[in-house]
Amino acid sequence: MRISLPSASLLAGLLTLATLSLARAAEVPGQVLDAATSRPLAGANVQAGNRATTTDAEGRFVLRVSRGDSLTISHVGYETVRLLPTAEFFVVRLHSKILKAPEVIVEGGLAEETLSEAAASITVLGRSRLQEASGHHFQNLTPAVPNLNWAGGTSRPRYFQIRGMGDNSHFVGEKPPNFLVGFVLDGVDLSGLGTAGVLFDLDRVEIFKGPQSTIFGPNAMAGLINLQSTDPSSLPSHGVTVSRGSDDLLHAAATVNVPLNEQLSIRAGYHEARSNGFRNNVFLDREDSNRRWENFARAKVRYTFDSGLLLLGTLFRTDLNNGYDAWAPDNNEELTTHSDNPGKDHQETTAFSLKGEVPLKSLGVDIVSITAYSETALEYSFDGDWGNDEEYWRREPYNLDPEQDGWTNDFFDRTLRERTTFTQEMRLLKSTLGGNGKAIVGAYFKALEESDDATSWVFGSSIPIDHNSTFELNNLAFYGQYSRDLGAAVKLAFNLRLDHNATSYQGVTQDADGVEFDVAQWLRGGKLALTYRLASGGTIYGAVSRGYRSGGVNQNPRLSDRNRPFDPEYATNFEMGFRARGTALTLFHTLRSDQQVSLSSQQRPDDPNSFSFYTGNASKGRSSGVELEQSYRPLSGVHLFGSLGYLRTHVDRYTIETDDGPETRGDRAAAHAPNYTFSLGGAYRHRSGLEARLALTGMDQFFYSASHDQRSEPYQVVNAHLAYEREAWSVQLWGRNLLDERYGVRGFYFGLEPPEYADKLYKTYGDPRQVGVRLTTRFSSWGN
Repeated sequence: MRISLPSASLLAGLLTLATLSLARAAEVPGQVLDAATSRPLAGANVQAGNRATTTDAEGRFVLRVSRGDSLTISHVGYETVRLLPTAEFFVVRLHSKILKAPEVIVEGGLAEETLSEAAASITVLGRSRLQEASGHHFQNLTPAVPNLNWAGGTSRPRYFQIRGMGDNSHFVGEKPPNFLVGFVLDGVDLSGLGTAGVLFDLDRVEIFKGPQSTIFGPNAMAGLINLQSTDPSSLPSHGVTVSRGSDDLLHAAATVNVPLNEQLSIRAGYHEARSNGFRNNVFLDREDSNRRWENFARAKVRYTFDSGLLLLGTLFRTDLNNGYDAWAPDNNEELTTHSDNPGKDHQETTAFSLKGEVPLKSLGVDIVSITAYSETALEYSFDGDWGNDEEYWRREPYNLDPEQDGWTNDFFDRTLRERTTFTQEMRLLKSTLGGNGKAIVGAYFKALEESDDATSWVFGSSIPIDHNSTFELNNLAFYGQYSRDLGAAVKLAFNLRLDHNATSYQGVTQDADGVEFDVAQWLRGGKLALTYRLASGGTIYGAVSRGYRSGGVNQNPRLSDRNRPFDPEYATNFEMGFRARGTALTLFHTLRSDQQVSLSSQQRPDDPNSFSFYTGNASKGRSSGVELEQSYRPLSGVHLFGSLGYLRTHVDRYTIETDDGPETRGDRAAAHAPNYTFSLGGAYRHRSGLEARLALTGMDQFFYSASHDQRSEPYQVVNAHLAYEREAWSVQLWGRNLLDERYGVRGFYFGLEPPEYADKLYKTYGDPRQVGVRLTTRFSSWGN
């Protein structure tokens, strides 16, 4: 039975004509859709008597209903509907009160809150946006987020920059595993391991911009990326997705949701993707030397006790067995490589998280516990000269003859890295403190161990040497947050966090003295925010926050103990924002003190792998800008959208000691900090299920590194798709980078080419044009 509801008040009486043939209590299945788009409405409230539930990601629900009870179905931004259910599966279509997107809930903070009331710049990409991305990795979403960038140098984006702050790399011997941008998947901290950002069965992606240390700790001074998968629901269902595309793309994914009883549900799925990686190695006659072979498996269990206790357990494993052959000495735009020994970028992660929520209704208190554990094994290797002695270096203008000259231009670098992370967090939430106040107090503990086993020209050695090192990081934090209404329209909130961070390092490098070093510090941060709710429904907020990044240890065994440690960095952020009816506008100004700067230098001109890394503290830095996100639906079925990020950064002048004496750097913009990022597009969806979407994204030029002044070029990329969707299946024809634009994502400036080994800019490019088709099917045991 299908019910179309153009007006709840007009048809409420007619709906009561539907008869109910139920026993005293029976399960009633159904689905809630948006009447304008026919898309499922997740999170709709369904209530009958004293029982209630919410719709899952497909808008489906099942509720046990007693004889004579009516159903009340509601959703923010839609007309509420009351009706008598039937015993068979039925569909309800809700009409919007106004033409706007439904309210968005932010789940990644200390407590759930609506996006409109959040006093922070947050981009939330829901399930529909993820499906529109026409890709299966977080890499495909980044162009839609203002002031978000990432650094190439790996098979997938692993290191991110938000508002010009972030890390570009994490080579062996470079620095401890502390990062400016955090990366969390299902409650598991995978900062610096963004390769695992597969968009498989995700419910949402939340990007927090600006200092978030008071919520997430030291790994979030620039912001945090939170990926949340779909939870198990009370309705049995399963789905399959298959994609085929250019570059020999083959992608398949399947999910199944099984409710075992009213309290226990299980959701499981598997994802596999294969493609060649867009490079043609002419020396090895291979098109897959830069391959992407990516597997992901996940299982989730949700159990609700009669007392209200909720347990949500997640187990996932990734096997991202990618090649790495992305550079060429001639920077050719045909994406041709000449390596004789291509590298790997292989990441295996096994992780588990358990979230428990305990409501103590008599005290008005909720207790939340989040436990997470992960093990990651990473192999990262590359051909350091990007050529070969048999053909490439023998040509003009190099004319290198190893037999006659007695040496070769052949270099290879390999690092095996293992990381184990355990985190435990406990929160206590009090919702009725002091009348209309709300309070949160909590404690957080993190233990991380990361070890490297590398064969490399590390620390500027003249030959490849073995290097073994271990970092141990222990983090203990206490925090509190309090908010209260100061009237009908004004809300005040502030939080504080006290963090003790301890770092221990042990390193053994061939032909050098061993290094053992410990550093520890107390870090303090906080945030004060004021929110004003407008009568029109919009919100204005102002906030000042202080975030931090812990100090650390330089690993080079030739450094003196005095120069080995570097100090923590702090960022003070001033922010104002406005949200209303699909519009989000943010203005920010961030001041960085004791700014950490990662530097690298080539130690031997005839060795392209002989880099030495050093992290120090510059004096100050700053970033200012604007972020605008707009979503507008002028007509039923028409959706216009866009975003704009404008950014100005500056690193003050600072001096470092080199072998040639003092060298002054800085007094320029930060690395990987383009002045603008933008996206602009539109979509039309007909009631029949036919949809067309077109989007243009772009980015300004940016400095590739803090160690040199070479820049990228501005670029624009066009993406589009044409889709047809029914309730049980959909098919999508998609295309990314349709104009086949070449744009740089990482650049190095150093000496590579014999015999002079002159410094030159070498760059690697983003993905070229790719087109494909995707078929998705969704099933429920109730049928419709």
